[in-house]
Amino acid sequence: MYKCFLPQAWRYGNKQGLSGFLHPEGVYDDPKGGELRAKVYPRLRFHFQFQNQNMLFPIGDRNKYSINVYSVDKKSMNSFSNISNIFSVSTVDNCFSHNGSGAVPGIKNDEGNWDILGHSNRIVTVNIDMLKTFALLYDEAGTPALQARLPAIHSQELISVLEKFAAQPKRLGDLKGEYYSTVMFDETYAQRDGTIKRQTRFAESPEQWVLSGPHFFVGTPFYKTPRAICTEKGHYDILDLTDLPADYLPRTNYIPACDAAEYNRRIPRVPWIDEGETEPKRVTEYYRFVNRRMFGASSERSFISTIMPKCVGHINTAVSTVIRDVNVLVNFTGLSHSIVYDFFLKSTGKSDLYGNQLIAFPYVLNDYIKARTLGITALSSVYADLWKSSFDLSSSTDNWTKKSSLLNKKYFINLSENWFPGAALRTDFERRQALLEIDVLVAIALGLTLEELLTIYRVQFPVMRQYERETYYDQNGRIIFTPSKGLVGVGFPRKAGKKDQPVQLEYPDGRSETKVVGWLDICPQPAPAEKGRRVNYASGQSYGQAKIPDGTKIYRTVTDDTLPGGPREKTITYVAPFYLPDREEDYRIAWQVFTERFAKEDNTGSTA
Repeated sequence: MYKCFLPQAWRYGNKQGLSGFLHPEGVYDDPKGGELRAKVYPRLRFHFQFQNQNMLFPIGDRNKYSINVYSVDKKSMNSFSNISNIFSVSTVDNCFSHNGSGAVPGIKNDEGNWDILGHSNRIVTVNIDMLKTFALLYDEAGTPALQARLPAIHSQELISVLEKFAAQPKRLGDLKGEYYSTVMFDETYAQRDGTIKRQTRFAESPEQWVLSGPHFFVGTPFYKTPRAICTEKGHYDILDLTDLPADYLPRTNYIPACDAAEYNRRIPRVPWIDEGETEPKRVTEYYRFVNRRMFGASSERSFISTIMPKCVGHINTAVSTVIRDVNVLVNFTGLSHSIVYDFFLKSTGKSDLYGNQLIAFPYVLNDYIKARTLGITALSSVYADLWKSSFDLSSSTDNWTKKSSLLNKKYFINLSENWFPGAALRTDFERRQALLEIDVLVAIALGLTLEELLTIYRVQFPVMRQYERETYYDQNGRIIFTPSKGLVGVGFPRKAGKKDQPVQLEYPDGRSETKVVGWLDICPQPAPAEKGRRVNYASGQSYGQAKIPDGTKIYRTVTDDTLPGGPREKTITYVAPFYLPDREEDYRIAWQVFTERFAKEDNTGSTA
């Protein structure tokens, strides 16, 4: 409706006048709205994009809208001032009155609240050249600059990152006819027509597994499994990757409802014919890139993806993409795990990710990225063929960028072309390190600077930063405490509750005791200003006196129902001291190691 009023204001207003509108963001992100944008941009003077997280209007906390100031007289495109991610009207005034000093505030502050502080660098001046960049990044080839969709850019520092994305020579869309995306089975209609039926049970084979969004997370195909009774979105349990059988498959909420021949007939097929075949193959005959279709821009992560096994189906809460070249598949999947690609997705302002949106993402081939992607993905024997077809012998000469007792120093050297359970990265700390190194490798591959990577992390990932500041690891690389809402049940609760069971503490001097503990009972104490400082070896941070001695073992018995044959009791062992890594420092270390490694390889003529 509001789109009808914009031309009226331009038509009947004073030629020297301005008009102001508060309206939704559709005019700026509608794929079919190019012609209207071509009328809007030459008149637009100010665009202030709000997120309704503080409920300024009763329209839902995730809704977006904007204050738009237009001139009545159409002039040749000059520029307009843009501020995105506003949570309070005071931010606008504060941005224009700011003197330019200090760091740019992120989306959330260190207390975890929506940041309403202003900064002059939040004001992004959008001109015709910038619109050309946006057209290259977010629209079909050949889209005129004045018809470009407008992304949500948080600060001036991120413009250079988008320009580097636009300068990449290869995009997934260049592989025309070599990839195919599908939502596969509509959750509602596929039940109506008898393709799938609701039945929560452990999949006995990949053919019985119908994957849904909660099953996977960033780089993790086995993230959660439905509970035996799964009727709510929270009825899923986190999987302990160190405890999975080699042939593990999780529970599925849906199974095929028709016979195998009919089920296979209903599976979509790729548009090409492989060599030696007489007809296109089913998408389930390939390993596939898969992403969650819906995401929240203010969530910990937006680009949630992994590689799904062959033969597995899925419902339309996920989108799968067959990429014909397996090396491109593994590399692109690794790229998508990075916060750099996640930032690019966030910048679109979208809350859905379909296959046709993937075409704008660049792709590069990098064996270091591929090795880490395989390590975090290949958690079960269902990935053995993928491993064999993708593994590069040079991976055995690779190594971690961080020196830590929490990392297996022999991990890379023990790898071979044949998958085995130890080929998978299973501990929380090793998986964190692999993803962190992928962040750095992707940033370097795209030509970003270290400071640009750090800015992306600080500004665009407030929830992730909030979790990182309080996620501790024990000597086995296991998370012992985290505030992450996605990892409920992992580690100890902050405070012990009435329903928590006692644990056994075994001290280095031989003493032992059994009692109920929460994280606050065993965590390192804050360091005093003067003496008694204790260094956290993983991050260099200092603490005061430890609440429990180094070497103390905590045995915690829990009931687990994530494996076939359960429920069962198992005992988790935590070993002190507990480490709090510093992600920004780890980025710096990894950046230095990789840049030095690449310089050496360039000088010797070797490749990664």
